[in-house]
Amino acid sequence: MNYLLLIAAIFLLLIALRKISMIKYAKGISTLKEAKQNVISMLWGVLVISALIIIPYQVWVLTGSSQYWDGVYIIGGTALLTITVSIISYYKSSMKFN
Repeated sequence: MNYLLLIAAIFLLLIALRKISMIKYAKGISTLKEAKQNVISMLWGVLVISALIIIPYQVWVLTGSSQYWDGVYIIGGTALLTITVSIISYYKSSMKFN
């Protein structure tokens, strides 16, 4: 079950980052369209933040839920790796859609 949640969180993160990078912000559009874009961005952002929290936690659970420094290293390393992959993925997606 934990493996499935981890895989689902990874896919959710990648999909949400791709959707955020596809949003085009144009100047001179109506206030209603701009508000709609902001709401959509915020909803995808909530999913990204949730995935950034769930992924290190699930890796920590799958590695044995250590309460000592090795658990801190596992969570910290996984969080750092997840953030790095997210930034790279977002950058590549935004370059593709621009």
